[in-house]
Amino acid sequence: MATVHPTKEPLDIAALARREEQRNARGLSEVANEQMSVAGGFVGRAEAGSWLNQATGVGYGMEVTREDVERIIAFHEEVGAEPRIEVSAFCDPSLIRHVNEAGFRIASSGFLGGFEHVLVRVLSQNGRASPRVEVPEGLELGLVDPSDAREVREYAHVAISGFLPEGQALSEVDLEICARCVRHPRTLAAVARLDGRIVGAGAMEISGPETKIAALFGLSVLPEYRRRGIQQALIAYRLNIASERGMTVATIGSRPGAATERNVRRMGFELGYTKVIMVRPGPGLKGVSA
Repeated sequence: MATVHPTKEPLDIAALARREEQRNARGLSEVANEQMSVAGGFVGRAEAGSWLNQATGVGYGMEVTREDVERIIAFHEEVGAEPRIEVSAFCDPSLIRHVNEAGFRIASSGFLGGFEHVLVRVLSQNGRASPRVEVPEGLELGLVDPSDAREVREYAHVAISGFLPEGQALSEVDLEICARCVRHPRTLAAVARLDGRIVGAGAMEISGPETKIAALFGLSVLPEYRRRGIQQALIAYRLNIASERGMTVATIGSRPGAATERNVRRMGFELGYTKVIMVRPGPGLKGVSA
């Protein structure tokens, strides 16, 4: 008879989704130009076309009313933005019902399109993460000084570049939003330097002792430096900092099947859950382009 070995307790994905989406909603409320609380989550608002125009964390652990959804619609349409709500299998079914009744549909544009995978990795305080491939000689990893405006701007240029549609130029609005995220007190922004310049950038939110989630985001490497292990080096660097600071789980969002997802899977991440991005198009309304 085969010996059955005990396995580690699996993650409670429903509980993780609630913690992660509430963390995400709180972060959105703190960096958006304007924000509004709705059914346990937050709705962000900025210029039409900005990724800050979204509702997240709505309906986790509570029922959502049609009036809640109508408030989100009005809040976005007031600035000419296409209403946008993130949903998952772990939000209250009432949200999905009211979103459907209000004429929302799955987004077909933007960097993520209509779907986002949330990948997770349990962190260990004993072992250290390391890239699975050889990295360039002389690669230096470090954290951005949020008080150094020039360094923050250089970081923002690299971090944003990987998320813009081909041919779209960086705007001052993009740079300012990214800088706002870097200066946020729970954010640590990491860079990879090679050949005397920043060639890779990625940030992480340390959520605190009540949640213990390290949320990795904004990872980008300059095109001419890709496929050299720099992305994996930045992932490992942030994971080790998160472990040192007592975080127990790391998360990262990715477009399904994208290079980011493939790299983080190589680094021990697994699919936690999928979010569906719902939008409500209308005449004169601008959707999120990146």
